[in-house]
Amino acid sequence: MPDTAQPPTADGVPGRQHLTGYRLVGYNDAIAKLAASRESQGITYAEVANRMGRTYLQQVFNWLRGGAECRASRFFALADALGYDLALIPREDT
Repeated sequence: MPDTAQPPTADGVPGRQHLTGYRLVGYNDAIAKLAASRESQGITYAEVANRMGRTYLQQVFNWLRGGAECRASRFFALADALGYDLALIPREDT
């Protein structure tokens, strides 16, 4: 039987395409990247809310426009809805 396992990619996850990451300097920077991603993907605020299982479109709008901060759990869900995984990566300088 042939080996059908896919080799790990640069991030170590078999079958996952390696994507460029962003080094973020704070919450506002992270939200700006997610907001830009939403726009570039052509996803509406309503679709982001739907992907998050949220019925409150106004909250998602406020988060992505910088009008309100969301809790960490909501931030992870927001990133996931836009196709991102969040990771803690050790700095090379420490």
